[in-house]
Amino acid sequence: MTPSLDMARFRGRLVWAIALIAGLLSPHASHAQGDRITVPGNAGTITLDWQATQDRAGRPLITGRVITYGGKSGYCRTVLLIETLDAQGAVIARNIGFIPGHVGGFADVYFEEPVRAPGPNYRVSIGSWDKCAGGAQ
Repeated sequence: MTPSLDMARFRGRLVWAIALIAGLLSPHASHAQGDRITVPGNAGTITLDWQATQDRAGRPLITGRVITYGGKSGYCRTVLLIETLDAQGAVIARNIGFIPGHVGGFADVYFEEPVRAPGPNYRVSIGSWDKCAGGAQ
């Protein structure tokens, strides 16, 4: 990779991190048990559609889909940020999960992620991703 590509990737991740932090600190952030979040990405838009449920043993589980619209490339190493919220909406625990495999342009990828710190509410967002396969990096 050339230094200019490294810098472009760094800037893209920095912008995403700032947007993520702003969303986490926003008083209008979602505190629902399920939600749909659409994020404009470099290669189209990414929609995260999720819900809190339980596995067969009754343990808390986040299930959902990552849906992409448009784009010439895909996403790999897609990271989920799962936050456990108390009754007032304050974050009491954070967990990192991953979307399995590659999420291509115009894709619909199912995921399940166990909740490691159960609570009354959750907030799920896409923490980060790497652009890969097709299109320029």
